[in-house]
Amino acid sequence: MSRRPERPTLVVVGTGSLARAVCVALARVPAAQGPDQVHVLGRDSRRASSVCYLAGAEAALSRVTRQFTAGELDPDDAALRERLAALRPTTVLVCASWHSPWERDRAPSAWTRLLDRCGFAVTLPLQAAVTLRVGRALEQIGSRAQLVNACYPDAVNPLLYRLGLPVVCGVGNGMLVTASVRAALGPTARRGLRVLAHHRHLHRPDRAEDEARVWLGGHELGGVGQLLAEQRAVPREALNPVTAHTAARLITALHGGPELRAAVPGPQGLPGGYPAKVAEGRVELDLPRSLPLSAAIAYNERLTLAEGVRVDPVGDVHFSPSVREALRPHLPQLSEGFAGARTAWAAEQMQYAAQVLRRREDPADAVHAHGEGATASGRGHGEEGTRR
Repeated sequence: MSRRPERPTLVVVGTGSLARAVCVALARVPAAQGPDQVHVLGRDSRRASSVCYLAGAEAALSRVTRQFTAGELDPDDAALRERLAALRPTTVLVCASWHSPWERDRAPSAWTRLLDRCGFAVTLPLQAAVTLRVGRALEQIGSRAQLVNACYPDAVNPLLYRLGLPVVCGVGNGMLVTASVRAALGPTARRGLRVLAHHRHLHRPDRAEDEARVWLGGHELGGVGQLLAEQRAVPREALNPVTAHTAARLITALHGGPELRAAVPGPQGLPGGYPAKVAEGRVELDLPRSLPLSAAIAYNERLTLAEGVRVDPVGDVHFSPSVREALRPHLPQLSEGFAGARTAWAAEQMQYAAQVLRRREDPADAVHAHGEGATASGRGHGEEGTRR
């Protein structure tokens, strides 16, 4: 690992609810821990400024001397490289994607109905697009910044890792499950808690054998579904403060702050989430002695495939039979999957199809969307991490 600069710097890409909550959580972290400076980059500089105001005000109230500075997420790749080179980040956290996890509720359409048929994993290209672009920019300027991805890291990180990008791990999903288990168990979970968890565990899985796995003091626990019942009863967006707190703890640990032990999604490009220790700028797996890494990987690969996607050893993306069938009428060029090297192309193809399908609004969609105070035009979708 490279020597840490005198003033460790975090770049947060995105201005949605997760990015905002992460910055506010970081504002409460003692000044001696975590990054000294946080730069928030967004497509809309006004929204980036709003995030920085909220985080800066929280920092002032908490008497934390941490600076939050807003900037634009440059649409031009050369300009993005120049900006990142000038900022010299220690860590980059990407909380922006081309698909909002809240679109289904706020702006239902033919597009969201297609996603309901396919499953969430079909949005993999849209989830990967921004992180892929940022990762390429870091690679091209020779940056040694650690890249952390908040957008469906359980499947996106294996893709990025196999494309040679410096993705260290993700945030959310397994970390949220760990926090929920810890809260349910109370003081008994203070030591020896290990959780094997996947994005799929944000909801109750269809089969009991696909439930999250929990060990305490070396012994595997039963009744995990009951431990997660309260979390699963809370609306997804309302969980963002907890997810953000876990993300802030991980970022702090990557910058030399207190050690974090949790199920970290996508570490070392692995699918799903694994018990890990984050300390001294490193993410190390912390599996129970009774669980071989090969078994943990197979378990998470099975869950990722159950969500409709598989990333093979060379980074190519394959969809399950049901996803292929659902995509074929709308995206025949993607229905059989795509080469990992063509992820940016796949994201553009999917984004175009989404725009077309969003315009196919039926009366039921319109009533629901207008009742939510939104429209089904497709405007505003994209700059948000994946918390579903």
